Amino acid sequence: MDRGNISLSRRRLLIAGVISAAGAAGYFAIKKWQKRGTSAANWATFTNKLRIPGHSTQLGEASDSIAHPISLQTGVFALPLLDGSASDVWGYGQRLADGTVQINPTLFAKTGQALNVTLHNRLGDDTTIHWHGFSVDELNDGGGLHPVKHGEQFTYAFPVRNRSGLYWYHAHPHSQTGLQVHKGLAGLVVVEDDEELQLQKSLGTQWGENDIALLISDKQFGPRNKMEYELAADDWIGNKVLINWTPDPVLETGAGWVRLRLANASNARLYRVAFVGEGGDPIPFQLLGTDSGLLNKPISVNDAFLAPAQRLDVLLDLGKFSAGDVVMMRSLPYDPMENDMTTGMPEDPMLEHPGATPMGDAIDLMLIRLSANKPKATGSLPAVLSTFATGISDSAYRRAFRLWIQESGRWMLNNWNFHQSHGQSVFQVKRGATEIWEITNEMRSMPHPMHVHGFQFLVTGRQNSPHAMKHAAADNRGRTPQDLGLLDTILVWPGETVSIQIDFSQPYQGEHRYMFHCHNLEHEDQGMMVHFSVVD
Repeated sequence: MDRGNISLSRRRLLIAGVISAAGAAGYFAIKKWQKRGTSAANWATFTNKLRIPGHSTQLGEASDSIAHPISLQTGVFALPLLDGSASDVWGYGQRLADGTVQINPTLFAKTGQALNVTLHNRLGDDTTIHWHGFSVDELNDGGGLHPVKHGEQFTYAFPVRNRSGLYWYHAHPHSQTGLQVHKGLAGLVVVEDDEELQLQKSLGTQWGENDIALLISDKQFGPRNKMEYELAADDWIGNKVLINWTPDPVLETGAGWVRLRLANASNARLYRVAFVGEGGDPIPFQLLGTDSGLLNKPISVNDAFLAPAQRLDVLLDLGKFSAGDVVMMRSLPYDPMENDMTTGMPEDPMLEHPGATPMGDAIDLMLIRLSANKPKATGSLPAVLSTFATGISDSAYRRAFRLWIQESGRWMLNNWNFHQSHGQSVFQVKRGATEIWEITNEMRSMPHPMHVHGFQFLVTGRQNSPHAMKHAAADNRGRTPQDLGLLDTILVWPGETVSIQIDFSQPYQGEHRYMFHCHNLEHEDQGMMVHFSVVD
């Protein structure tokens, strides 16, 4: 099948065949936006101890410092995830001196350190390591421009120029990114700088106890716990949400401050993150940071959207809770605004994803249980977290982008599709320039998390936003609290225009090509992606 010219998805074809015209209106009214809630009665199913980076060797729990060279080898590992049969997980394996293998190790780096990671590809197909969110040159970006073939190796070597923050690495081969990430090729990178270390000292938090990184992803499990994926499918959602590869996870922690650093490694699922007590009341939390580090100051919120590839740094004050009390991290219901049907018929995820919670329905994600045996963080939250430039340039060159879908079902970025442009750069940017990109998503569309490789950006404004975003606006530009940080991925809703400002300064010479694409990985693989060049 031509992945760049998908006229109708399997899901849409099946629906069109099984729903009569007479019954379609009623079906659509029921299924368009179900808001099935969850309650404390369901919390008893959360019984699995959360895997935490630094505490063992399976699936992102183990950690390593980039202070020395690291060697990773792709492979397939049989690992127990759910009750019953082990699942085949694709991972980046690191063999230690004692013969044990760390899978997708969490990497720790300090700003200014040199990263040196050699990828040995034994996967049976092309793959890469994309250093998501990092400021790098073309060769070290790890996009599909420079695939590592089976049996070959490549060393990624670059200085960490980024501020503190939670970043991640994942496979990024052309046309198979969705498959390889869904199967497991993804891990976390924690970057620290002086501002971050000062915050940890002020809060009194300890890594692995009350400062936890969370890799969130939903997987589609079939018979014998096999992870299933269909190439050339629509946005791929799963029937089980895993956090650090733990199903129905429980985090035991002490009272006081609890810091959670969230990364959405799902292929397509969007979460609306919140925290609720046993009575169902929301617990406000502090938003500390976003994709590329700390905000200027903490902002109190009740919930925040977390789109694929985005990160959130949040702080809970559980000082008033007692040992034995529980809190649920939940994805609240929201209108998914999936307005992209080319058949005029509704979509039903159960056809491709049996057992999956429909997009926009509530999902309980992780139970937090207070324990008297865990350390408490009882420090103070600073009024100022970090300093970075937030000025908006009035003289910046403006570039417009349109997100839309053809009648054939092909996703487009302006009039470009990667499979039509054959990977050629479709525009050039002058190195050192500052540009404002105005990204407009057509109403007949769906939410698109748009990612820029190699650079971070500021959000300068939102226009024509849906109610959920207007309600969360933090200023007169329509920006939400998480829009006030530095980002590398921005969620654009149907009918909305989002403006972002990018500083293209970098210490490299010559032409360097980067990607701009939707991080719904199925959209990316179907060609909702372009290359652009940064030139002298």
